[in-house]
Amino acid sequence: MVKFNDQVFFNSEQSLHVCIQHEMEQFKLHQSLNFKEYKKARLKFLGTQSNSDMNKSYLEAFLPKIAVFPGSFNPFHKGHYNVLQKAEKIFDKVIIAFGNNPDKTIRNWGVPKSIRNRQIEEYGGLLTDFVSSLGEDVVVIRGLRNSTDFQYEQNQYRYIQELMPGIKIVNIFCDKEFEHISSSGIRTLEKYNKHQNYLLD
Repeated sequence: MVKFNDQVFFNSEQSLHVCIQHEMEQFKLHQSLNFKEYKKARLKFLGTQSNSDMNKSYLEAFLPKIAVFPGSFNPFHKGHYNVLQKAEKIFDKVIIAFGNNPDKTIRNWGVPKSIRNRQIEEYGGLLTDFVSSLGEDVVVIRGLRNSTDFQYEQNQYRYIQELMPGIKIVNIFCDKEFEHISSSGIRTLEKYNKHQNYLLD
């Protein structure tokens, strides 16, 4: 059950600008929730508050820019986080999707505490099927380290586009200081206990 703790805000009337700013702050605070679930719970809460008409009107019309950042993330490391941070400057919400890829090592790393306040999903099978299952108009984020990654993603994009012609994909390069980090490299370094510096808390 979703609980909101901002009743004091509605003790007096506020300007439209302040109401919108407040709703965006609440939306950011509850990023771990599916947007439809959040919106339903939030509107129910606003219905019990005085001076909330502008907040309700804004939320009813609000169409957030939502992205999905998929990957095997075995583990989710600082390079992934760098791409996530860049994506969150572009989109209102970024869903992190942990995929189970049968062609890769089974994921045995947990979700870092640093990202648990976001919406976390898991999926198996095709990315296009997962995107369709969300029931949202989303953009797929693909993180890139170098030109080799770009060539691989370009090839993958052709398959994805054939399976889901309307899909939208944005490629984001990580900063240079993270371009050498890979999950496979971290798994190798773990054998020698030299991997910690690449991981998130």
